[in-house]
Amino acid sequence: MTEASENPAIVAAEAAQTKVDACLDAGKSFRLEAGAGAGKTYSLVAALKRIIAERGRSLVHTDQRVACITFTEVARDEIAMEIEDHPAILVETIHSFSWGFMAPFQSALRFALPELSRRREAIIEVGGVGERPVVYDRGFFRIDEDKISLAHDDIPALMARLLSHEKFKRLLTQRFPIMFIDEYQDTDRDFMAAIEEYVFNGDGGPLVGLFGDHWQTIYRSEYELPDYSVEVIDKGSNFRSVQPIVNVLNRLRPELPQVVSNPALPGEARFYHTNAYVGERTNSSHSKKDLPPEMAKAVRINLMERLKTEGWVPDKTKVLMLTHSVLAAEQGYPRIAEIFRGRTEQFVKKEDPVVKLLIEVVEPMCAAYSGGNYGEMFHIYGAGPAIRCHADKIAWRADMDQLLELRASGTIGQVLDHLGQTGRPTLTSQIIKRQSEFEALRGQPIPDDMGSLQRYATLREVPYAEIVEVTKFVEGFTPFATQHSVKGAEFENVLVILGGGWNHYNWPKLFELLKTKKVTAANSKGYYRSRNLFYVSVSRPMKRLAVLATQTLSEAALEAVTHLFGLDGVEELSREQLG
Repeated sequence: MTEASENPAIVAAEAAQTKVDACLDAGKSFRLEAGAGAGKTYSLVAALKRIIAERGRSLVHTDQRVACITFTEVARDEIAMEIEDHPAILVETIHSFSWGFMAPFQSALRFALPELSRRREAIIEVGGVGERPVVYDRGFFRIDEDKISLAHDDIPALMARLLSHEKFKRLLTQRFPIMFIDEYQDTDRDFMAAIEEYVFNGDGGPLVGLFGDHWQTIYRSEYELPDYSVEVIDKGSNFRSVQPIVNVLNRLRPELPQVVSNPALPGEARFYHTNAYVGERTNSSHSKKDLPPEMAKAVRINLMERLKTEGWVPDKTKVLMLTHSVLAAEQGYPRIAEIFRGRTEQFVKKEDPVVKLLIEVVEPMCAAYSGGNYGEMFHIYGAGPAIRCHADKIAWRADMDQLLELRASGTIGQVLDHLGQTGRPTLTSQIIKRQSEFEALRGQPIPDDMGSLQRYATLREVPYAEIVEVTKFVEGFTPFATQHSVKGAEFENVLVILGGGWNHYNWPKLFELLKTKKVTAANSKGYYRSRNLFYVSVSRPMKRLAVLATQTLSEAALEAVTHLFGLDGVEELSREQLG
């Protein structure tokens, strides 16, 4: 027997790949649904290599390419390396790909930009777009006298508008007869809606291959699978996790059962709950029936110590948490967590403009400058160094040295004021607007209906050192992580902490709905949001999975947990263990 015929995961993977090949041969668009650990990227790369082998030369000869649109730059680099940057394939993020296609069509961009509702007011305030060139460099929206700079979110939205015009769709198809979209479930909603309406349901357009998993949708606000009118190909392999973990995944998601390479490999999947605790529990608007923060921390530490005695190696273990009141205090950003209480996504997912600028631009620039990597610093800055003489060099160094001093001992407000004076880097239009509104009050109390401005004013008073710690956490440089920050990653052992503290996730309710199946229009968004994040979390480990629930679980919730993990896989922590 061949190795493939002896390996159930390879057999399932090859069956899916055969269907992908058939769609490519027939010129049919398709969607490859690859569950966690199935090897989605491997399937995408295999399809690209087949195209290169069969059509690569002719594509290059006719000045055509296959567009492979990725969700992250890391994925782009990984795929480009696998195909050795073949000239028949263009691998880019959605932003780089879309801007590369749109940039030459300046008049069309100037016409489409005011149609974006979030930009309409700002454009009206300056008297219209006029003849300003539209540029995209630093990823923040700003209108200057001589140009309009686009934000990251503007790019796919404008691309979607251009796709509604037959001329542009025809030009796109001529240049890119085949288009692969990696992580389709997290790709910009406007862009995907345009693909559905003008390609899948329209006349003409490129052959589109979607690669992803709608159960891993955690970055968008739509969690259910759109009804794309394309061929559906399920990939039922799991090359990451051992059988006990995959058993949990299959019980959670029976419609896409997975098989592993070696069912005999040892491993474990366990669930611990704290229903035995008889003390007072939380009862705030964002945290119901949870252990008190210090108790939750102690239980987690005690459980981790116990797991270590059972073979868990700390250096090979990731702790995934959604209990930010505990995590923030440990990691060193308690005031930021308090400011965004109930709105944690605004700093974890960098939705707040101040947090976004500081984490994505200021912190990397400071790291590059401190390391003497000035080329990288200017790359992050988004423009040339503009150093024409020795005085320019001295000015840059003085501004960056002062920024490092404020970073170490100043407040967020002091750093923002420094950036406002130096423009290294420049503040975004949103931040400038908030600062102008803040200054216009001249020290008067901020009205209650201006919540964003209140958060901005409070954030200004926070020591900048908390931003340093938030950056470490969000970018994954700590032993802890939220489930959002580890999507696509894998670890030998994973401990998942499910508790209160976020208004978007209700774990006891999720388990109840898994049991009762009473998903309604009113609770569906919360259900799918929690289900997907739970699925992403429990599918990260390779060998060992443990889940700790610190909120009280109902009988229905416990029945769902027992179904997922098995009777022997669920343990109620005793009162002695809880303290």
